[in-house]
Amino acid sequence: MIDENDEDEFEHIESSLDDLSHAEFLMIYQEAGENLLFAKRQQWQSIAYLSLAYVAIYFLAKANAYDAKFLNYLIACSLVLTVFAIATEIFLQFWQINEKRIIREVSKHLSTSTQRVRALKSRGESNAHRYTMLFMLMAYILMAQIALLRVLWNMAN
Repeated sequence: MIDENDEDEFEHIESSLDDLSHAEFLMIYQEAGENLLFAKRQQWQSIAYLSLAYVAIYFLAKANAYDAKFLNYLIACSLVLTVFAIATEIFLQFWQINEKRIIREVSKHLSTSTQRVRALKSRGESNAHRYTMLFMLMAYILMAQIALLRVLWNMAN
């Protein structure tokens, strides 16, 4: 994180990369940023699709409430979907971590002004936000699964 008292001491130093290497680094930086945003979008879309799947399972169960075998099948399907959703969220999180590493590594080779701007948000703060969001996504998945299971079990009995 940047200390505001360092304003007087800051010196802008250009990147030491040649023009071609600089262009390649900027391309890698841009690709990593796009991949990062794509992975974040995928996380939220997977939550949306999982929610729709849970709603569909509920309506299928409601339409066939007297078929215990079918209800058990729907319970098993919901459990499998939950495991897949949690694994997907974790994989997407690791993908984001790798893209952040690429961005951080490329930034080391850019100007000191770029490095200074990137340092406005600390790595610790970014990690705290990232893992808090991951925890909330996992909590949502588990709470939705528990709610669906309770409803399905009540229908089965």
